[in-house]
Amino acid sequence: MSLSWPFDFIKDVNDSKHLWKIAVRITQLWYVQIPPKSGHLEMILMDSKVTHNFISTVNVFQQLYLLKHFISIFKGDKIQVSVKKDEFNQRNQSLLENKTYVMHNFNVLRNDLQFKACDHVYRMQFTASTTLKQREFHDIPELEYNFKKFSDILSGNFRSDF
Repeated sequence: MSLSWPFDFIKDVNDSKHLWKIAVRITQLWYVQIPPKSGHLEMILMDSKVTHNFISTVNVFQQLYLLKHFISIFKGDKIQVSVKKDEFNQRNQSLLENKTYVMHNFNVLRNDLQFKACDHVYRMQFTASTTLKQREFHDIPELEYNFKKFSDILSGNFRSDF
């Protein structure tokens, strides 16, 4: 697959197809060990709301200005990823927090985990054929704030299964 194939957005990821290509930042990365099962890696990925084609049309100074003043415009959606121990051992050195990647060839499953780190209906799972390449995407912000409205908290208007 060539890099010219357009990127999909995390908000569109579902189990209806198998060919997805996403540009993401690993915002969080942690190892889970619950005996007697073998451990695994969990990650949160975030993309950008704007297309990477748009970003390529503006110069670096314009990108920095946009990122500084309109960070909420760029902040995209998040999805949880599971990496089984055998896959984690193969990719240990290549998965780094706050780095950006192009990823494809992964499984998409319903997010039926007991612990949900984000509210996406689906989650991803790496396979032996999952491809990831580290690549710079300045339009995917490093900062990730997701504030609830105070009125939503007081009224109990939030998901309790997180």
